[in-house]
Amino acid sequence: MKKETTHKNRPNIKEVLATSRPFSWLNTAVPFFVGFVISFGGINLACILATAYFTFFYNYLMYGVNDIFDYESDIKNPRKNSIEGGLVDKSKHKFMFYLIVFSNLPFVLYLLWSGNLQSNITLIAIIFFAFSYSAKPFRFKEVPILDSINSSLHFVLPLVFGVFYAGSTALPWPAVVAFFFWGAASQALGAIPDIKPDRAANINSIATKLGAKFTNSYSLLLYTLCCIIVAVFYYPWGLLAAVILAVYPLNVLFFRKYKSDAKSPEYQRAWKNFIWLNLIVGFWLSQLLLFIYDPFGLGLKRVGFFAGFLVTFGLAQLMLIVYNYQKFSRPKSKRLGDLPHIDIIMHSIGNKDNIASTFLALIGQNYPNFDIYYANLDRNPSAQKIAESYQDPRLHIIDIPKPEKGWSLQAWASQRLLKKTKSNLVVLIGADTLLLPNTLSVIASMFDSKKLEFASLLPADQNKSFWQQLIMSQEHYFLFGLYPSAYITNKKPLLATAFSSLIAFRKSSIKKIGDFEIVKKSPLEDLDIANKAKQNGLVSEFYSASDLAVSQNRSELGQLREYNEQRLYPSLHFNMPASITIVSLGIFITIFPVVLLCSLLLLGIYEGTLLLAIGCGILLLNRFIIMSKSKQSITSTLLYPIGSLILILEIFSSMLNYEMKKPRWEKRREI
Repeated sequence: MKKETTHKNRPNIKEVLATSRPFSWLNTAVPFFVGFVISFGGINLACILATAYFTFFYNYLMYGVNDIFDYESDIKNPRKNSIEGGLVDKSKHKFMFYLIVFSNLPFVLYLLWSGNLQSNITLIAIIFFAFSYSAKPFRFKEVPILDSINSSLHFVLPLVFGVFYAGSTALPWPAVVAFFFWGAASQALGAIPDIKPDRAANINSIATKLGAKFTNSYSLLLYTLCCIIVAVFYYPWGLLAAVILAVYPLNVLFFRKYKSDAKSPEYQRAWKNFIWLNLIVGFWLSQLLLFIYDPFGLGLKRVGFFAGFLVTFGLAQLMLIVYNYQKFSRPKSKRLGDLPHIDIIMHSIGNKDNIASTFLALIGQNYPNFDIYYANLDRNPSAQKIAESYQDPRLHIIDIPKPEKGWSLQAWASQRLLKKTKSNLVVLIGADTLLLPNTLSVIASMFDSKKLEFASLLPADQNKSFWQQLIMSQEHYFLFGLYPSAYITNKKPLLATAFSSLIAFRKSSIKKIGDFEIVKKSPLEDLDIANKAKQNGLVSEFYSASDLAVSQNRSELGQLREYNEQRLYPSLHFNMPASITIVSLGIFITIFPVVLLCSLLLLGIYEGTLLLAIGCGILLLNRFIIMSKSKQSITSTLLYPIGSLILILEIFSSMLNYEMKKPRWEKRREI
């Protein structure tokens, strides 16, 4: 019994790792490593051991002491027991403290023994500030402003230690100061979502003292100063580094709309963004530093390494394309004896250029049993006149009342139209989607043979205008060539692949999970209902359907821009880090190789260019495969770097529109 009690008082491996906050390891390990490598000009065994220390052990010390002394407030804090920190039972704290001390001690003694006077003083300061932030009698975390300063030193001092430990005495002061501002700003941002639990536990902090609004301003100012210092003192490469770092003040700006302390829990999303942004920024800054300082003396051989990566990526992408198309291939349809009745629902806003052909294709279906329920949401005269011109008893034009509070216009319209339907099999299509004559027959056959409850079908692209060909074709490339769509759809229901132009479902199944009410706030209700269907266990499939339907898209650049701004950020689940990742990787994979190849050829540098050209050629071949499958024009493939850049800018613009202001399509509630 005694042994069992002792065992229960020990934290397990999962608790130890959670306490050390693995997502924060890079914040301390990378600064040390960078400081050492830049000063020493390379790496050695001491560097490897010290990097290991600042990866896990130092973080276990820093956050473990914090978790022990903050336990009373942490148990009331919803942020704990997640990637933002562990929560170890109080009965285990004594053993946990011993584990912290004895796991850190060998490394500390080694670093003191192998270091010099400056590095030893810095290391002692590191240990002191790690304890003093949370431990009594110091508790600097409860002294506003000083808490911000102390916390920043947790990350700045490993950089300073790395420089001194490598044997250098010349500190890169601009980098140290900029990093200090970054650390202080980050601590302040992280304190805002804790305002309520900290005040409940009588814990003072910079956020409880200044409030959410002024703490936001404080954090924004320091992040901005960090970017300015880097840009000015490390010009010209500092400009690129500052652009990378600019995502931090941007993240803070997104939350300035929450001005009262009552809204402080909303900042939890800002802090989650920050955690993921650290990985993104850390990766790109590391690549930039490796390029500038070239610590391994590779020179132009780096072009060859990048070209090798590009060829490998291109071949892996080819396999991904084959895999995605194979998994998303539609089963062969069979002739049905009993043809179930199908109800088609569709709504539109604005003067739809292609709505006449959409109606003509619907009415021309070679399927005998169907009805169409259409709503002209803004009563656009042109669209209304076109709809009324079809004197077909199967077409029902429905007036939709003003949305109830809490509903987006699109979700409300879909819900009201769904209530008008009488059939169990329902098809929801976009007003710009053109169905081929046999589409309804194939859908009915699929639902019968596969016992489906929900299906999303990806139409071909009918891109007539230059801008359509340039921009809209990029979606198919992303879906099949850059995103593991099939795997994600099967393994991650929340991120399940879907397409909003053409979906079909059993009304009884959708009703079970709550109809469109479960996505009532979404501006992309048709896309999100597909994800909800998958999450709720409905038998759901996604199919490539270029032989069944055509997406006609908008024709003018302004229309395309508005369309993309409305849907791109919601399609990424309003996830800022995901958007930044796609933007940065999109530039790196689709634009940078072409720019690099052209630049090298213009400069007369040919080392590695042949392999680089092969890599670019494989990527171009992959685009040709997707082009033929999606029935796109050759223009979309040959000019893909320009189209990719435009779409990348539109993803960024969509994010800004949703985060910085209330988009006009969300404001629009009158019909």
